[in-house]
Amino acid sequence: MEVNLANLVANARAIQEVAGGASLLPMVKADAYGLGAVPVARALESLAPWGYGVATLGEATELRAAAIGRPVVVFTPASIDQLEVYHEHDLTAVLDDPDAAALWDRPFHLEIDTGMGRCGIRWDVWPALARFISPHLEGAFTHLSAADDDPDSVAIQTERFRAALAQLGSRPSLVHVANSAGVWRTAERFDLVRPGLFMYGGRPGPDLPMPKAVAAVRARVVSVRELPPGGTVSYGGDWTAPEATRVATLAIGYADGIPRVVQSRAAVLLGGVRRPLVGRVTMDFVMVDVGPGSVVARGDVATIIGADGRDAITLEEFSAWAGTVSYEILARLGRRLHRAYEA
Repeated sequence: MEVNLANLVANARAIQEVAGGASLLPMVKADAYGLGAVPVARALESLAPWGYGVATLGEATELRAAAIGRPVVVFTPASIDQLEVYHEHDLTAVLDDPDAAALWDRPFHLEIDTGMGRCGIRWDVWPALARFISPHLEGAFTHLSAADDDPDSVAIQTERFRAALAQLGSRPSLVHVANSAGVWRTAERFDLVRPGLFMYGGRPGPDLPMPKAVAAVRARVVSVRELPPGGTVSYGGDWTAPEATRVATLAIGYADGIPRVVQSRAAVLLGGVRRPLVGRVTMDFVMVDVGPGSVVARGDVATIIGADGRDAITLEEFSAWAGTVSYEILARLGRRLHRAYEA
């Protein structure tokens, strides 16, 4: 897996420019969407973000162990029994439990549920909202549920959020709403924006700008064999060669994040030419029909996601083959894939 950190920083800078005066709170959860949280955070330091967002305490302590000193917000709601860990590593909690907020003695951000229906205190539960008023209430935020393809929902959620903020009396010093898509959908970006997918090279909405490509996934050819007409490939013998051909085996499989569902849908680039995946995706290998008389050989490098010559398989195209979103494809890329970073 090749990670172009210069393009990542350029994408984050583009978000920064659209966000105006709002500071960046880049989301580096899930190991920075599979790209490597520590190298990504270090690269983003050049933009002086306010801090970083993660999902778990383990992700947060990994950043601290790497000497990342900016604020780290853990977005999974905290419980009071975790307070000591937050103290020990100087972490910022997200709270949605008023009982925990009453006992919390360090900075926290309040999550307000305005339509996501996942975590957070509901926006219209007025007495409960007032219970979060505390000298340690540093920030408040909501999570946009459909900013990618339903701009009208953004306005509804933002108005609900404003109504909830009014119940807190004084406005917290750090208010944030916009994710990657929300940066373009919101009329006001408040104090912080939380970019994720756009930074990592994924388009956050069908009508939104296309970021620079950040990740490329490649695999070596480890075997090439002649296949006669009627020859089968992989488990179950699902694919049968219609004519004599050559099949190349690539050293990458579903243990590395290549979903089985892409079999018979996806292609790879070999020598700049698209070649179809054939047979079932296996744990460690995929097979590619390279055609009769091809010059593909052991040791050649195939591109699963990325550019080769004049052609490219984009993250969006591969995600469509898998019938899922680009977030999932990036996050599933396994640790067996060596990450090579280009500054």
